[in-house]
Amino acid sequence: MAFYDISVVTTARLVEADPVSSRPARDLIFRSPPNWTAVIFFATLALLHTCICVPAFFHGRWEGYMSLTFALIFTTVSILSLRFVNEMAVLPIERQVRVRTGVGRFNYERRIPFTAIRGVRLTLYANGPRAESRIELLCTGDDLECPPTTVPREEALCLAMTMNVPLIKAFAEGVHPTGRAFDEPASLN
Repeated sequence: MAFYDISVVTTARLVEADPVSSRPARDLIFRSPPNWTAVIFFATLALLHTCICVPAFFHGRWEGYMSLTFALIFTTVSILSLRFVNEMAVLPIERQVRVRTGVGRFNYERRIPFTAIRGVRLTLYANGPRAESRIELLCTGDDLECPPTTVPREEALCLAMTMNVPLIKAFAEGVHPTGRAFDEPASLN
């Protein structure tokens, strides 16, 4: 069981509206990359069955039909694994988060209003700007994990400010803040 050092960073709220902030906010869309392990695995199985079915057809054996069927099935699954989308969109105008999972038109969509989100948790597992991290939206029913990013601190801050919720920074055991000004916990004075 890992222990975490937790600090809460409060987000600033604008008191007066200026012309820049009065413009409608743009949607933030985060997409996960394809699962290359699954794509390569199923493509390799398709290639294997293709290599089995070609000599079987050449020698006139019926096993070639079975291998051809498996090759077509694994090729289809490999292409579907490549096209599988896991998307999280922050829609500030509608004040909700849309989570979409699926392939093309066949997808499952879920919408969570900003009022159901209690905070944004950024967990850092190592020091450094490109260290392994996890960003989660803390909802009343469950936690939504954001897709991986190369700029976790900036993305977590942007999400917290967009949704007007607290940003919670958790550091894994043995990891300490780097000492940058925006990494320090907010003072409770």
